[in-house]
Amino acid sequence: MAIERLKGASSSLGDGCVRQTLASFGLTGADDQRRIGAMRSEHHVQVVRERLAGWKPDIELRGRQQLDAASNAGHGAVLWIAHFSFNALAAKMAFAGAGLEVFHVSRPEHGFTKSRFGIRFLNPIRTGAELKYAAGRIVIDRANPAASMHEARRLLRANKFVSITAGAWEGELLVKARIGQSAIELSSGAPRLAKIAGAPLLPVFVVRDDSTGKIRVTVDRPIDLDGHRDRAELLQSATQEFADRHLPFLAACPHQWRDWEKLTAFNRH
Repeated sequence: MAIERLKGASSSLGDGCVRQTLASFGLTGADDQRRIGAMRSEHHVQVVRERLAGWKPDIELRGRQQLDAASNAGHGAVLWIAHFSFNALAAKMAFAGAGLEVFHVSRPEHGFTKSRFGIRFLNPIRTGAELKYAAGRIVIDRANPAASMHEARRLLRANKFVSITAGAWEGELLVKARIGQSAIELSSGAPRLAKIAGAPLLPVFVVRDDSTGKIRVTVDRPIDLDGHRDRAELLQSATQEFADRHLPFLAACPHQWRDWEKLTAFNRH
């Protein structure tokens, strides 16, 4: 299914700027599409393995000093997690292994499917695996979406960590950032939460070295949230900086990013 979605998306990406961006990262043919699809599927296999028998990958946490600095400052941190294939489970494993309390913000349909049946019976397979390693889950209430952000702010005031996966999720103001000659839309919830709570915004990138199998969870330096004229400029600047931080990871592990199909032509206007 993931491969077919990617094929359909790729075939519809007729804009030359998007094709140029893909080519700049070495993604040029059907084999690349299949590899990206395989990475998506492998993540689901890992979740099932974790629930059935336990999944014990070789994980390395990099940038622990960023987390320690945030904790020492007393405001926790918002962890903005890039949408790579292995981020959902491996990042939580890394943080738990380091003794960190991280609460994850997620949608009600987080899991394998958005169907009512799947949300009730299938998605708990995934959320159950993840909650073994997370301190808790903050579920967005669509009837009262502000409640989840209030809960996140409360946790940050208590010097806890709150993680949010980057994406164009529902109910959030979307901001467009540039990657190569293309654009990606991302929800602005993470930088808005960090600014309101006075907490640092730390990008997190999770990639696997396919030559060794080791998964590296990298916590990068804080994104600058100060010195902007207004909220719109802050959100645009933070989102673009986050997109820029992707570039070395996209260059090293292009098949592991899950959002190639969401790229559109970059419009300078």
